[in-house]
Amino acid sequence: MPQVLPDHITTVLFDMDGVLIDSSVAVEMAYGEWARENGYRRDEVLEIVHGRRTIEVVQHFGFDEDPEGEADRLERLIAEKATTEHAIRPTCDLFRSLDSARLAVATSARRATALSNLRVLGLERPTVLVTGQDVRLGKPAPDPYLLAAGKLGVHPGECVVIEDAPAGIQAGLAAGAYVIALTTTHKADELKAADQVTEPERLRDIFRQLTA
Repeated sequence: MPQVLPDHITTVLFDMDGVLIDSSVAVEMAYGEWARENGYRRDEVLEIVHGRRTIEVVQHFGFDEDPEGEADRLERLIAEKATTEHAIRPTCDLFRSLDSARLAVATSARRATALSNLRVLGLERPTVLVTGQDVRLGKPAPDPYLLAAGKLGVHPGECVVIEDAPAGIQAGLAAGAYVIALTTTHKADELKAADQVTEPERLRDIFRQLTA
């Protein structure tokens, strides 16, 4: 039998990369180019990027003079490589089926990249969009999900977070939300801290009480 949501859940907080869009190819291509341009090994860059804000990555590699500008440039490279083929369709379908007043997106991406991805996916911009530029601390800190819930005017305990990475799971749980992890970028045993671990194709059954 498919699992369902707890009865008290009213609101859905979506991560973006690995949840709404599989940006792994675009990310690896862009970061690979960036690594070559700056004399870094591709593998040493890619091993730290997943789930981290771009600003944190560029600062890690010593771009202290204009980290915001460098992060913007890097994310433009990523956004340029995203296509509709990268959509995670079951999650995008769930997004479209929900009441817009009861959903938000909380992503580590910068705002321009998040908006570009939404356009590529053909998704309406949500009323609440929290990006890596809107918080002092990114995931695994709970700040992105606390801010999203607060902007929607709901208690975090009424929210379900949909994530794909351990750092995002940690952020959702620390915020006090119920967390569902998708096996899009990590193996199930790496996601076991979540309340549920599932494939995207099962989302329709799990969320039927919110989409009926």
